[in-house]
Amino acid sequence: MSRMVLPSLLAMIALALVACDRASELIPGEGEPTAEPTAGAVTATPIVLPPDLETGTDTPTPTPAIADHELARSVVQIQAIDSSSGFVRTVRDGSGVIVDREAGLILTAYPVVRPYLSSGARAYTSIGIGVNDGNGGSPRLEYEADLIAADDLLGLAVLRVTREFQGDPITSDEFTFPGAEAGDASGLGPGDPLRLFGHPGLEQEGAESQALQVTGGTVTGRRGEPDHSGTTKLKLDALLPYGSTGGPAFSSSGALIGVLVPEQYDVGAPVTQVRPLNLATDLIDGARGLPANVQFIAPLRAEEPPAGFDAPVLDDGIWVSRPLFAESATTNAGVLDLYDYERGFLSGTEELFFEFAVQGAPDGAAIEERWLLNGVLQDSLSSSYTWDGGDFALVADQIGVPAAAAALPNGRWTLEIVVNEVVRARSTAIVGIDLDPPVMFNPVFGSVAGASGVSLAGPTSGAQQILLFFDYAGMDITQGVRWVVLLNGELMYQSPEIRWPGGGTGRFWVGYSNEDGVGSGRWDFQVLVDGELRLESAWDVF
Repeated sequence: MSRMVLPSLLAMIALALVACDRASELIPGEGEPTAEPTAGAVTATPIVLPPDLETGTDTPTPTPAIADHELARSVVQIQAIDSSSGFVRTVRDGSGVIVDREAGLILTAYPVVRPYLSSGARAYTSIGIGVNDGNGGSPRLEYEADLIAADDLLGLAVLRVTREFQGDPITSDEFTFPGAEAGDASGLGPGDPLRLFGHPGLEQEGAESQALQVTGGTVTGRRGEPDHSGTTKLKLDALLPYGSTGGPAFSSSGALIGVLVPEQYDVGAPVTQVRPLNLATDLIDGARGLPANVQFIAPLRAEEPPAGFDAPVLDDGIWVSRPLFAESATTNAGVLDLYDYERGFLSGTEELFFEFAVQGAPDGAAIEERWLLNGVLQDSLSSSYTWDGGDFALVADQIGVPAAAAALPNGRWTLEIVVNEVVRARSTAIVGIDLDPPVMFNPVFGSVAGASGVSLAGPTSGAQQILLFFDYAGMDITQGVRWVVLLNGELMYQSPEIRWPGGGTGRFWVGYSNEDGVGSGRWDFQVLVDGELRLESAWDVF
């Protein structure tokens, strides 16, 4: 990727601060961002049962310890099916891997089976499971499963196979497909080979068959996330179709080391990363001990766009992730790997690393990185360049100060990513300043959310969900949010704590869902931010 830095690498800029003016020499990166376009769609091959194949030998041949067709029997296709309108349609689909045959447990990516639409309504009525017999054919929808555990933060979910497809309940003896052998991703690094399994996806353009495919991929780096220690994603050199979401990544020997995840789940979005299996261990172990009739009650919340709800809603296929910040990074083969991700940084910070993903931008698109300090545009740090990163790429770079110079000025450092003159994402790093406590205001109750994050319909007793909409401010370094819902003083729901997905200021909503209707009475919502009650509002529903 080429990049133009404005106007020079070493510039004197005037920085507007709250109490005084201050000048400082700042370096806007090293002149070239570390852009990591994924290599492309590595050739995927249908899994065919070959005759007379011997596996697990001690010979120096490249034959894996567990052959592809054997691993295929632990991989499933997942279809979220809605029949509420009187006809059957698949609203989402992806892949999964069996992690416990006796308990009938399947590990997948949470976006595939998230129970809600962006409006707050329920997305589907059942989860169909298509199985593979390793002979290269399309999967057969033979079972249904329940969502019994999920981690909204990590985007992982566990399903339990419970019955035949549109049929009777089954016992553990009737589910005969094997579970994958658990492996360890902790020792994996750049250059290590993986075997990636997944289905193309029912909406994948040009897919002639839904036959399970295996792709040879290579680890190119590691990623982390704010409020979570260690590696949370492995970067790949392959672009996989969206239907691979939730599918397994195996080591060369055939051990399960993780689950395939996209940066954003969408039929036009490639799958480019792996969530290591060790992050799912507690989720799987907890699911094993759940009673047979337990289902996961997913937190009902808004999915705020990376640029906020006030950004224009566009349908041009271009998506940019909310920028992440870190104080440290390593370089692998010329590519930055960030770690110790944070939202807030101490006074005296000398370098600020950042990264964001660009998806669906056509080559030749105009990309701008706009830096603002306390709301004032910093031309000398901002940059523009022409996109040539392909369908998907991670962009990483840094701003900093010269050696032996002063630290970054304290304040709110906001980075806006602009593609073709439209702000697609923004995020703020807080450096060396104390913030006022978070506030939430303008509460409004409703039952349907619009694309701009506002209520489209008032709450009614017969609706399947009740939603609380509000504006917020001072949430720049918020870590977790949860909410409590009461009806006539009786506890109806307590959400798990979710990692705050929004920005510092904006609009958000949370809710409660009941497929039989929420019912009439006085509904009371309490919203807690990092354990402190920040909003309480009630409404009489008739």
